[in-house]
Amino acid sequence: MATWTTITTAALEPGKPVRSVDGLALRDNPIAIAEGAAGAPKIENAAFDAGELGAEKFQSGTDERDWVLGFIVGSSVGAVGTYAFLASGLLLTLAPGDTRAGSYFYYSSVDSQVNVTPSGTWRCMGYVSGEDNPTLFLRIS
Repeated sequence: MATWTTITTAALEPGKPVRSVDGLALRDNPIAIAEGAAGAPKIENAAFDAGELGAEKFQSGTDERDWVLGFIVGSSVGAVGTYAFLASGLLLTLAPGDTRAGSYFYYSSVDSQVNVTPSGTWRCMGYVSGEDNPTLFLRIS
C-alpha cells in the first residue's frame, strides 16, 4: 500500500527543480488516494455517480450487480472470493468466522469426499463439530 505524503506549496517552487522526495510523493499520492491510505483525500461518491472514473464506475442497480457477478462467474474453483463445501479429517470445532489454512480440508459433499486439498485461507461460513463434517467456506486469501 502506498503512503500519503503531504506536499507543501512552498516545496514546489515555479522554475525550480522538483526535489526527489516531492517527486516520489507526486508519483505515489494518486495510488495512496485510490487505496484509501491514512491521511489521503477520499474519493467522493459523486465521482462514482457522475461517471468520472471511466468504464469501471459503480452505479446503483443492475450495472454494479452485473459487474460483480461477472467477476464471480469468471472465477476458477478455489479462487479468492469463491465458496466451497469443505470437510476436515481432523477433529475440529469451527464457528462462523473462524479461519483455517486450506491444508486442513478437502472438497466434500454431504455424504462423500474427494481427496483434493484446496490452497489458501478459508473462512467458515457455517459450523463444524467433529471429524469429516462438511460445511460452507469462503476463500479469503
